[in-house]
Amino acid sequence: MLKKFFGRKNEPLKNKVEFCVSNEAFAHPDVYDVLEQREDVIVEDTGCNSYCEICDCHYYALVNGEPVAADSAKELLEKIEEELKLNSVQ
Repeated sequence: MLKKFFGRKNEPLKNKVEFCVSNEAFAHPDVYDVLEQREDVIVEDTGCNSYCEICDCHYYALVNGEPVAADSAKELLEKIEEELKLNSVQ
């Protein structure tokens, strides 16, 4: 029984992409919906992440804790995917 509670789970680690609910990228279908469909990514909606200078002027997300910003939703998705390739948790 203890092994059931304390044993390792066989669930793979997943990358985490966080969107500030005040940012334009939040709920943007070109970014948000595409990432939600990926099995290796957990998409979270958060409050302020204290990157207000970036958030006010750009599309922006935190990818595994690192800020990623772009001038358009399409560019943000490309940058997020690049960041996931370079710094994946898997």
